[in-house]
Amino acid sequence: MAVTLKDIAEYLNVSKMTVSRVLNNRPSDFITEATRQRVWEAARKMGYVPNRAARALVTGQTRQIAFLSPSMGSRFFQEVAYHFHQLLLNDQYEMVSGELEPQQKDSKHSRGLANLGLDGILVYGGQLGSFIPYRGPIVNMGPHCSETFDAVNVDLYPASRQAVESLLDSGAKRVAHVLTPGTQQEFDDRYRAYTHVLRERGKKEEYILTPDWSRSAARETIQTHVKKHGCPDGLFCANDDIAIGTYRGLRDMQIGVPDQVRLIGCDGIEDTQYLDPPMSTIVQPIQEMCITAWDFLKRRLKKGNLPRQTKTLEARLVIRD
Repeated sequence: MAVTLKDIAEYLNVSKMTVSRVLNNRPSDFITEATRQRVWEAARKMGYVPNRAARALVTGQTRQIAFLSPSMGSRFFQEVAYHFHQLLLNDQYEMVSGELEPQQKDSKHSRGLANLGLDGILVYGGQLGSFIPYRGPIVNMGPHCSETFDAVNVDLYPASRQAVESLLDSGAKRVAHVLTPGTQQEFDDRYRAYTHVLRERGKKEEYILTPDWSRSAARETIQTHVKKHGCPDGLFCANDDIAIGTYRGLRDMQIGVPDQVRLIGCDGIEDTQYLDPPMSTIVQPIQEMCITAWDFLKRRLKKGNLPRQTKTLEARLVIRD
């Protein structure tokens, strides 16, 4: 039999209203912190599972937050989702995750999100448009955020410039940019930094387009490119998954990294530290980004008419072997 608020109240010898206020995170000057802790501990011990529909009727909140990203198959977005999951758990929220689908203006997935009764949405990626038929609080984050919503911007441009300059300064004569068609855009910090540095240095630009962000696609793409055009001696990859796939593709062809080809990725996922040798990469401030975005959303949930909240964080280049 499911544990009820009444069961917890009788177990603690407190009122049902006290238990309801604590478990629904409703403020009260008459409930001490010690009592709140006792209620939460009893709820955990007794295996209490809240009735989401009943809670929503009482509080007007479902305590569900969605995290959307361009691809849940990406290791970087998995790490971001993990950080958000921990933050939301600490505040007694549940997380729903899904993929951003700006290319499908009214996809079934997007309509489904709107019908979940979410309290808010955290989105990585700036090309939101109006694809989500959702009118609740949204916090956007990433390198090129929408100007409509609260935003945590991540500036990749300075570190991307440093990455390309470091490849050239370390002796690379032919530096190529490995990227997807979607990131070969003037608004993309990595693409802009690469083109700016090469033009300033009087070098020829070279783009290696992989069809998607997967490691397998990058592995195949670099091998095809090398067979047709020879091998650049410097590679700046748009993200770490592409960089790792590229690394594997080069090693398959007996091309040494970094002896023959210098390679730098972007995002700073943990995997890059465990390659042999460890991979240089641009590290995004994942933890600070997640904490800031969640703080923005909590403030917006408490006070919907706040002025737009924004903060810009800067990524950093980490040079490894």
